[in-house]
Amino acid sequence: MAKKIARQHQEKGLSKTYIATDDDNSGVILAYYALTLSEIDNAHLPESHRKSFPRRIPAVKLGRLAVHKDYQGKKLGELLLVDALMRTRRIYKEAGGIGLFVDALDLHAAAYYRRFGFDAPPDHPLMLFLPVNY
Repeated sequence: MAKKIARQHQEKGLSKTYIATDDDNSGVILAYYALTLSEIDNAHLPESHRKSFPRRIPAVKLGRLAVHKDYQGKKLGELLLVDALMRTRRIYKEAGGIGLFVDALDLHAAAYYRRFGFDAPPDHPLMLFLPVNY
């Protein structure tokens, strides 16, 4: 189902999905993530960033960073997150945007993103943000 939705969103220009596959060309997807452009209300920013931006601000949103259960704990998710950050930086340089947002599924996932410098406002602990100038 996730493949079908990713394909439909990509064909419609709603998002772009990036995948990691194994080296044996078996077509097995080990991990993936999606990026989409977004406009965020600055109320969803951590307090330290709110004052320097207008009310509505452009950003990139990370969706569905997922790693196959057999490959979890092997730093594959971290590699994909770095790739997403590099793509966000390129978007920033060419079109603007303030950073990368992610809606964590739960507090455990939010803690994962916090390890990489993401921050969240107190009233939205699952909506995390990493400025492009990290």
